[in-house]
Amino acid sequence: MSNYPNMSYCMCENTLAAMRQVVDAMQEEGAEFLLEMSREERSAFQELFNLCENFMILSDDLQEQVEQMEQDDGRVSEAQEWADYDPDC
Repeated sequence: MSNYPNMSYCMCENTLAAMRQVVDAMQEEGAEFLLEMSREERSAFQELFNLCENFMILSDDLQEQVEQMEQDDGRVSEAQEWADYDPDC
């Protein structure tokens, strides 16, 4: 993570503050927010939009993984037990 703009221990906090700034500007300025952007800034805005969509998908996937891990509590799942079952034992 050495090539990222935020230190790993505070990247979510810093990014949250930056996203709040963007959302506040969007709410305050309305359509002017997009109309006043340069071509480069609008391109970055579109990339940010796409990244936010990806963030939501990955967040859901990670949350499901965490919930499954907490549910399993480190135990081998029944499905895995059957997959590992050797009838010749």
